[in-house]
Amino acid sequence: MPLLLRTAIATVLILFPLHAGAADLVVSAAVSLKGAFVEVGEAFRRRHPGDRIIFNFGASGELAQQIARGAPVDVFASAGTREMSGLADQHLLVSGSMKSFAGNRLVVVTPPAGKPVGSLRELAVFDRVAIGNPETVPAGRYAAEALKKEGIYGTLLARGKLIFAGSVRQALACVEADSVDAGLVYATDARNNGKARVSFVVPAALTEPILYPVALVKGSKHVELGRAFIDALVSESGQRILHDHGFLRAPK
Repeated sequence: MPLLLRTAIATVLILFPLHAGAADLVVSAAVSLKGAFVEVGEAFRRRHPGDRIIFNFGASGELAQQIARGAPVDVFASAGTREMSGLADQHLLVSGSMKSFAGNRLVVVTPPAGKPVGSLRELAVFDRVAIGNPETVPAGRYAAEALKKEGIYGTLLARGKLIFAGSVRQALACVEADSVDAGLVYATDARNNGKARVSFVVPAALTEPILYPVALVKGSKHVELGRAFIDALVSESGQRILHDHGFLRAPK
């Protein structure tokens, strides 16, 4: 039976001097965006010196559940469209505010001293393969989709070889710690690690397009500031930061 690993939500508070009338903008974002968003936040703060951003990073599904339960969030950035669509269906997003701002790819990673692989089918011989929990982690959902199309997901699951992690970063950590034989993670996470080795890029045809949408959460007290943050993400400067962190441009 697959092992379910859970991870705590990481909150990063970017603290800057507050002035009278300043706002705290709460941005819940997929953990795979952490490095890029902190940098975008720094640039945004320079244009809005009287305000500050509170980043809440975690698995997209868990963040969406928090919003559905009434968490005070102004902006939500997901690593998958399903989580965003679910909130839209519940009328929890500001109409017309959703935009796709980045894309990504899946890669297969192995420990430094592990056996390299050249295809998904080769994973069938391994004992432990880490992916994000498909129920709450978009990267895990994409990984499961790719493994199903290659016809090995059912086999890996039935034999207890799949290790379900609480986030894509946790799946990568399992590989880095050499506690699994391989893992499926985002290319952006794999490029910044110092231990796991990228074996190959999963063909794009094996998953639906990996897109990152962002939207304003209904009930936000800082709608205009939230719009400004979203505009910063899709601006040329924001896109350069995302590109520098390995993200692909989202289709227009």
